[in-house]
Amino acid sequence: MNTLEQISQERLVLSDNTIHVYLIKFDLFDNKQCIQYLSEDERIRAEKLKIEEKKNQFVITRSVLRLLLSSAIAKSYQDIEFLYGEHGKPIINEYLNNKPVEFNISHSGNYALIAITLSNKVGVDIEGVNIAIDHQSLSKRFFSKDEKNELINLVDEVQLDTFYRIWARKESFIKATGKGVAYGLDQFSVTLDETIDGGTEVLTFNPLDDKWFCYDLINIDNYKTALTTTNKTCDIVIHA
Repeated sequence: MNTLEQISQERLVLSDNTIHVYLIKFDLFDNKQCIQYLSEDERIRAEKLKIEEKKNQFVITRSVLRLLLSSAIAKSYQDIEFLYGEHGKPIINEYLNNKPVEFNISHSGNYALIAITLSNKVGVDIEGVNIAIDHQSLSKRFFSKDEKNELINLVDEVQLDTFYRIWARKESFIKATGKGVAYGLDQFSVTLDETIDGGTEVLTFNPLDDKWFCYDLINIDNYKTALTTTNKTCDIVIHA
């Protein structure tokens, strides 16, 4: 499992044929050590977060992201400037070999995912499973007609697990597009199928202007994970 010492010594080589995904376990990191890597405005933002869990998630995830990007682009973590897209997706205006550096992050509970690549649009999502939620009401509100019909036809024992599998895949897609919830979660469909033997499976979306591909990532108890990208043939390297 990754630690701050390991991340700080990481030598990350990016290419447009590979997406690197880092699994971060928050209880292996010290908030007070991590905060030194943040910019002044990030520290102010962190202090405004009144819920301690949310503060830790932000401080640790952003500090690890800065260190990884610093290694990838050979630039001091202090000099990395984050910009934000129209719908709030963080980006950096950095290029390697005339190709943009792309990344995405997600956190839930005690874990975060950070995906970094070159030239590939990418989105990741991790969702902690909450057995108390009303997944049927949420699916009626946010899922496409096809997804709702497929989900309701499953036996009760597998509906919650499938709901979260769908949710993670849908979130990873809208994050990859950079449009977030503005895209409309009910405007596209993902398959409900489980991956075979723990491997990755390409999922199809419809309707879309471009081709997108979605993969399950890491098996963690009580969590679902997914990654979406425009590159069907790239390797996904898991750092866990």
